[in-house]
Amino acid sequence: MHTIKKIVFLLCFIFLNACVAKQELLVPTQEDQEKRWQLFLENKIEEKPYALQGSIRFGSSENTNRVNYILWSNGTLPLRLDIMAGVGASIAKIAETQKEITMYFPQENRAIIMDNFGEINPLISMGMPVPISFNEISFLLRGGFNQIFENISLDLVKAKKAKKEYQRYTYYFSSKKMDGLMQLDVTGKPVYCEVNDEWIFEIFYDKKEQTPYKVIIRSKIEDYKAILMVKDRTFPVKYSKSDLKFALPAQTEICNNY
Repeated sequence: MHTIKKIVFLLCFIFLNACVAKQELLVPTQEDQEKRWQLFLENKIEEKPYALQGSIRFGSSENTNRVNYILWSNGTLPLRLDIMAGVGASIAKIAETQKEITMYFPQENRAIIMDNFGEINPLISMGMPVPISFNEISFLLRGGFNQIFENISLDLVKAKKAKKEYQRYTYYFSSKKMDGLMQLDVTGKPVYCEVNDEWIFEIFYDKKEQTPYKVIIRSKIEDYKAILMVKDRTFPVKYSKSDLKFALPAQTEICNNY
């Protein structure tokens, strides 16, 4: 008798789990698919003063570096970025305007000044060969990932049944700087993206604020990734011009358009 009860219980358990699995297998719809893409395009961040503090971990699986950062601007260029190895240990001071980017390395008393024309990625000088610039990182960490693409167009959508809700649709796109694919959540926020068949972006959002708290950028070709964390997000009063620039110390070695 006990054996029969166990068999019945086991069959019920298997049946219930099958029902749950079936419910998780979400069925895509054309209306939902189009709505997500439209929300993605409309998801523009507000242009207002902000300050972000956090950490960046980057490198290969066998050689990882970790730094802290403070990033601030009035919502657009110019912006400022300070990178520290620890409390008070400055590695780099960065100022970006529409015309140029200045990167000062105090430990070497050396500065790199380059024209801001978007062809050379200044982050390579920081040991981070990721495919976006300082200004684009500021958009990414504030939730404006769509604003780093220029003239973006949707080429194709592939739909499938999926247990993870954001994997229901894959959007293939083209833009002036990058081509690739992405997956969006129900609010149009990008969760996963591949660009130029070289880099993968994974974006994790704070459930309450709905802003990114972690972004993983990893290479599809090499053993390399960068993890950007936002630990504090504030919205101060408008910064003055002096808040968004710095003077180079005397005897600084300057390299132009490095």
